[in-house]
Amino acid sequence: MTGIKTTRQRLGMVQFVIILLALSACVAVAAHGQWVITQLPYSLAMEPSINNSEEIVWAQNGGGIYSSVRGALASSGLSPHLANSGEVVYADWFGGPYWDLVSTTRGRMTQGGIIDVNSSTFDVNALGEVVYGVRDTNDYYQVYSTVRGQITFGARDHYYPCINDKGEIVWQEYLDDGGRVNVSSIRGVLPGDSHNIVDLNNAGDFCSFDSLEKTSGYYTWPHLFSSAHGFLISDPDQFQFGGGINDAGTIVWAAQNYIYKATWTNGPALSIVSTPSGLALEWPTNVPGFHPEYTTNLANPASWQALTGNPVTNSVAFHLPIEQSLGNFVFFRLSNRNP
Repeated sequence: MTGIKTTRQRLGMVQFVIILLALSACVAVAAHGQWVITQLPYSLAMEPSINNSEEIVWAQNGGGIYSSVRGALASSGLSPHLANSGEVVYADWFGGPYWDLVSTTRGRMTQGGIIDVNSSTFDVNALGEVVYGVRDTNDYYQVYSTVRGQITFGARDHYYPCINDKGEIVWQEYLDDGGRVNVSSIRGVLPGDSHNIVDLNNAGDFCSFDSLEKTSGYYTWPHLFSSAHGFLISDPDQFQFGGGINDAGTIVWAAQNYIYKATWTNGPALSIVSTPSGLALEWPTNVPGFHPEYTTNLANPASWQALTGNPVTNSVAFHLPIEQSLGNFVFFRLSNRNP
């Protein structure tokens, strides 16, 4: 950035790097990143969970709980949750009215068919503490712990409890006005929109489900969301089911009978450099799938356009002179969408 005065910082968008150019004053934003998504070779799989060893467990469509490392763990069951200790807790059927929780190391953990897998989730941490949701005597869903007993109270529903190895529990709570918030037993009400939480890691990050707008007023669901990086796939026609996150932030889910894994990687750095003939954009050659775009206004919705010109490379960086007359203030980004 030699010869260019830094003014102020602006944050970019997921999967993009944005820099602000104002005649002779500009600022480069720290590189953002993108999800690298891989289809794993586990078919007929549902509701996967992942731990820090990157072992994955899932419920097999047709019956059974399976591990990517240990093979078959149980001949029946649903919704397995894998702890960093290797313990797996899942729901199994013992005659109803609903399901009960079973541990691969401790056996059956609840009695009476109290786990409604259609409206309540559960989780286990490396210390063996299990949290789950059950209706109280007033017919409200409350969060319970096998170690601490009842966690939530009051005349409102509490859904989707998850726990990490630090003992933090998060859940979704309905408000008296009909709204919803995500709540942590340590941090209180969490900022941002409320989502259906499915897993929590030791950094306090969680993955959850939310809807995406396809057309005006029409939404599709479910779509997996990362509290650290937003939606994994911002396509309202692609759906994700189940989900788990480990401490590295790696997320797994099921779609089309396969398990998918998403790993967050830092995005390429976009820089403005000064040349004898003027200013130019530069970005590394190890990201050939990216191309520069610009907009003159970040007001929502911003209108991004491809920057014309043919970049040259010296095998280390792409270099594109800024030859267009774009106005006094211009925002640039590297985009991996089709130009």
